[in-house]
Amino acid sequence: MTKKTILIIGAGPIGLAMALSLIGNGFKIVIVELQSKKNITTPIYDGREIALTHRSKKIMDKLRIWELINPESISPINKARILDNDDQPSIELRDYFKKNSAIGYLISNKSIKSATYKALHNLSLINNEIQFIFDTEVLDIEDLEGSSRVKLSSGQFLKVSLVISADSRFSKIRTLKGIQSSSYNYGRDMLVCNMTHEKSHELTAWEWFTYGQTLALLPMQNFKKGLYKSSVIITATKHEINCLRNLEPDVFSLEVTKKFKTRFGSMKLDSDCYIYPLVSVYSNKFVGKNYAVIGDAAVGMHPVTAHGYNFGLESVTTLSQLIKDAHEAGMDFASEILLKKYDQIHVRTTKPLYLFTKFIANLFTSESRAAKVIRKIIIRAAKLPLLERAASKIILRE
Repeated sequence: MTKKTILIIGAGPIGLAMALSLIGNGFKIVIVELQSKKNITTPIYDGREIALTHRSKKIMDKLRIWELINPESISPINKARILDNDDQPSIELRDYFKKNSAIGYLISNKSIKSATYKALHNLSLINNEIQFIFDTEVLDIEDLEGSSRVKLSSGQFLKVSLVISADSRFSKIRTLKGIQSSSYNYGRDMLVCNMTHEKSHELTAWEWFTYGQTLALLPMQNFKKGLYKSSVIITATKHEINCLRNLEPDVFSLEVTKKFKTRFGSMKLDSDCYIYPLVSVYSNKFVGKNYAVIGDAAVGMHPVTAHGYNFGLESVTTLSQLIKDAHEAGMDFASEILLKKYDQIHVRTTKPLYLFTKFIANLFTSESRAAKVIRKIIIRAAKLPLLERAASKIILRE
């Protein structure tokens, strides 16, 4: 029997994870990627450190990704603190059910990309089910009865049973398929870099919603004896971020030390600075005819609750399991009924926290008098034991 072909657009960590989830089940899997093979097989550091939940770790364990990540590159996060300007008390998020347990882990985007590709490469050598097409763009998709005809920039045409988009929150293919999305531009840019500092981060993720800017510090493995290392994120207007980036390293370090009010002692820049615009995206639907979107193409999160990659893995797990179950039962895995079920499940999984994140990001970055009063009330209320536990459960997805 001829293998049915599944086309995955995008060889980022979520697209590759999708291929990993499907391999070994009798499919032919084609991955089309606009970038070169070198960019995918040997990714460069992009400044992004990804916060992972315990559930994401379990998914990565199952996909044989976690074991390929250098343990020294994995930084445990024991708790998180959220502060409004300099006010006390802060909201504390921690594991209320397992004493002294980490609430999550911090791993660079580069390490995740590299490990995911290696895991897929290892399995593809055994199963021979994966075909990569690099340096190529999908130009058009023609819907046929029971399949799709895909035109590539190379001039090649592919006939596939299912197309899966994993090509970023600004997905061209999602638009090509006529699926609209709700996007929100926060009017801010995010600068990320690594810094060493004198005082301990206490394996705590810190976030300050100060007036006019947001500061975050994510704990990394200790750099050397006597110094600590963290990923620092500064969110402000594009002009302010550009001015900060253009400072000389020593001046930049001094300025960031001041911004953090020397809470961590003297801080020193330990990497390049990377800038990303803050735009969240939510696809109005996650499916079309013989088509589904996963990862950021489905839900592009604001980083304040750090669930972008986690939601990506959820989309992979949900869709791949539905596909495998249908295929094993001899059913059409690209049927409207099956894809609609994926859509419904992923909406339930992501929509509440997406809206909550958008609300929090807007409230805590607003400089209006009303917003300042409301967020003080929220932080004080959240210190109540039951509410603090509830907040931990929602944000940490325990």
